[in-house]
Amino acid sequence: MTARHHHYLSQCYLKGFTKGRAKKSKLSVIDIKEKKSFETIPRNVGGMRDFNRIDIEGVDQNEIEKSLAEFEDKAATALKKLGETRDFAGENKDLILNLIAMIAVRSPERREHMRKFHADMAVRVMELTLETKERWEGQVAKLREEDPSYDNGTTYEDAKRFFESKEYDLTVAREYHIHMEMVQIDAILPCLFNRNWLLIESTESSGPFITTDNPVNLSWQEPEKIPPFYRQSPGFGLKGTEVYFPISQDLALLGEFEGREGTVEATDNLVAVFNSKMLFNVYKQVYAPKFGFKFYGKDDEILTGNRILRDLNA
Repeated sequence: MTARHHHYLSQCYLKGFTKGRAKKSKLSVIDIKEKKSFETIPRNVGGMRDFNRIDIEGVDQNEIEKSLAEFEDKAATALKKLGETRDFAGENKDLILNLIAMIAVRSPERREHMRKFHADMAVRVMELTLETKERWEGQVAKLREEDPSYDNGTTYEDAKRFFESKEYDLTVAREYHIHMEMVQIDAILPCLFNRNWLLIESTESSGPFITTDNPVNLSWQEPEKIPPFYRQSPGFGLKGTEVYFPISQDLALLGEFEGREGTVEATDNLVAVFNSKMLFNVYKQVYAPKFGFKFYGKDDEILTGNRILRDLNA
């Protein structure tokens, strides 16, 4: 039987944030939207039914899922080697940057954002088309020029009535989503490879790095110097931006175009800063080996994840 539950957050990635650093080990999960916390294994989060399934005649419906599984096997090896050697270079670096690019563009939330964009465009086009009967009939005439057999019997009044009823759903084919994600990965990758990457190690004192269902954090280095209109729109190829990505509870990466490379040991403050970045970008869920991770509160004091639980249950 073919598996229908597909992960957009790889299990090989999530296991690095479990207590035992294995796929069968438990993650501590805080669900911000549902206002609850629980423990579970990586298999049970970061996925949804048929996320990678394609319906194209003559093509295996699971072709994408199979290809991704092959890549994730290689990525899992790269993540393990990085944890052992602390050497972010060569093939390991290539694989991990590809993993970052893939995670950056693939999520249900991003697909919904794209669906809404296309739906809004379609609605606007139909509003303009149905603005007058003459315009509608002009569009129908063009269709008949392209296909003389075209005639679905729909009148202007029928079309306008249906459109204004809003009794329809506007969807985007999953295959189009997958295609656009691959296009976006190709666009992002050069911007990641052109950055200098700093590997950051957590300590027993600092506590663990955490991750979320939106773990690739792209932000301005000095947002106060950016015009307000552009402040919420950093780009992967723009100077003055940084990419932060937690590799595991022990390691994180910081990529800047003009930053330094190497390996540094994180202080309590640095871990709290990076964990706060994760919390700021979360879609729905936070993943950690324990709820006692550090982050910065509103009053610039270091708090622990238990405070989030208390606030959610207040």
